[in-house]
Amino acid sequence: MVVGPGQDCAVLQTDAALWLLTIDALVAGVHFAPEWLSPRQLGRKSFLVNASDIAAMGGQPRFCVVNFSVPPAYRERDLRALQQGIVAAGRECGAAVVGGNLTRATQLSITIALLGTAPRRIVTRQGARPGDHVFVTGTLGDAALAVRSLRRGDTPVTANLQRRFREPAPRLRAGRILAEMGIVSAMIDVSDGLVQDLGHICTESRVGAVLRPAAVPLSPAYRKRCGSDLRLALQGGEDYELLCTVPEGNVKMLQRQRARLGCPITCIGTITGGRRLRLLDAEGRTLQLDTHGFDHFRT
Repeated sequence: MVVGPGQDCAVLQTDAALWLLTIDALVAGVHFAPEWLSPRQLGRKSFLVNASDIAAMGGQPRFCVVNFSVPPAYRERDLRALQQGIVAAGRECGAAVVGGNLTRATQLSITIALLGTAPRRIVTRQGARPGDHVFVTGTLGDAALAVRSLRRGDTPVTANLQRRFREPAPRLRAGRILAEMGIVSAMIDVSDGLVQDLGHICTESRVGAVLRPAAVPLSPAYRKRCGSDLRLALQGGEDYELLCTVPEGNVKMLQRQRARLGCPITCIGTITGGRRLRLLDAEGRTLQLDTHGFDHFRT
């Protein structure tokens, strides 16, 4: 083992290669309501959220095994659709399903263990240093906005917002370029909320950060629905974008590689000394949040 717990993936050394290993689960009633996704969509999402962990370390998905836990009344055709969604998403990302397990349970859940090849240069959450710039790919908040709308049932959910929740796009190409070219010092995917995941980088790197919410990239759909309310973009989670730190001397290199990444990338803050994560508004005033992001065990 080269890298153990505390990262998006474990890194394993064999005679032939470095491998990335990650595992994740989607559980009914915790991550989704069954009526929010078709079985095929659920299968696709269960693979794609795992692939995002591989992307966060600059790797390439290769092989996975799957565990289905299903209620006794779950229909066989839906189980097949789940499997088909996983296989299709894996194939699109360059990975194959090589085995699995089926067990009875009181609620539906899908667990995937995914193995990927690692880049020549391993990127973890531990490399950020004071003076580094904080960047994020894509836009934030759309998936959380879709979930809020689905829960409330109060407004139609646009196709784009539904897609951001149901069909996350792991940034495999961007992660691979950022890692292999040595552009980034630390990286993580935004799964539990921007502030919380930046906090993970700060904790593992033993640094602090200044985050400027006004710089956080938002989609037109988010701006239309939420205006200047940034809470979902800062805390919502399920964006599966890449959050990374870039040393000052590498910023020009990043600018030159922007077109190759396949997605926008935006500077939203800086890494500082100490261990404090601060949110500053345009006037330099500190902003407070009631929570930093999603936590399975927070009441």
